[in-house]
Amino acid sequence: MKHIKQIFTLFTLSFLFLSVSGCGSSQGDKPVTFEENPPFVISDIYSQAWIAGIQGGGAGTNVHITLESIEEGVTLDKIYFRRKSELLTQMIGSPTTFTGYFKSEKNRDVIMHDNPVKEANNTPPDPFPFQLGENEAVIAYTVNKSSKFFKVSNIVEKEIIAYPATNPNGLD
Repeated sequence: MKHIKQIFTLFTLSFLFLSVSGCGSSQGDKPVTFEENPPFVISDIYSQAWIAGIQGGGAGTNVHITLESIEEGVTLDKIYFRRKSELLTQMIGSPTTFTGYFKSEKNRDVIMHDNPVKEANNTPPDPFPFQLGENEAVIAYTVNKSSKFFKVSNIVEKEIIAYPATNPNGLD
């Protein structure tokens, strides 16, 4: 019986030591470093808000990027802008034009219920990893399977696009 107590105490102490020793490891994450000279050259970058002409049609902001050049083997992955992140979509037929589509969350379905189990289906927002100004963004890209980040400032905000409430051609 004495050996069982000693073994149990040894396992308990080992478990506690291992669980406490892992607590500080996530706090020591090194900050993201931004690349000074990315393997691409941006010729134009701007944001443009839009709103649908019908109730429930949504709204959002698109960030458009046009590159002057991009080195072979470089992939633009994601853009971080105004506390949100989205994948960058390459425009069909244009290997140097990319867009990030940020849909507004105003029309997002959120479950509010007395039963917390039903509310658990709500997805919490992802934590935002950068401190950015209103006209700044971070472009995440990959080179040789390595993720890199480039911070862009002075993004021009163009006039909002208000889509019509009905089809202007009269077609359904």
